[in-house]
Amino acid sequence: MMFSPAKKVINIKFDRLKAISSKQYSFTSLNVEKLKGALSYFSHLHTTGEISDKAFETLVNHACSIFIENEVEFRVNEVIERKVIQFLNSKFSVPTEEIEDTEAAIYSLELSRIMRNQ
Repeated sequence: MMFSPAKKVINIKFDRLKAISSKQYSFTSLNVEKLKGALSYFSHLHTTGEISDKAFETLVNHACSIFIENEVEFRVNEVIERKVIQFLNSKFSVPTEEIEDTEAAIYSLELSRIMRNQ
């Protein structure tokens, strides 16, 4: 069974969306795990008296700000990448209707050629 180019484009776009959401989930999960590990370590240092209350508070604030910065940067990059791809597709790709018209024209030409050869 052959897929039309339009169906291939739609499938590729759907697969890309699944990959992006999976990538975002993986990145966020990894970031959360890193944050948990850092906070756990800082808590251990604070509990054992190796760092002061002020140092603990500063380290926690710094770790949380890094976490937020990483998440925001990742999401902004994803949005920019998606918008650039949408822009490039709108400017340089063939719309679905044109693909379908081209397919119909090719099919008609092939059918005509077959009929002439018989």
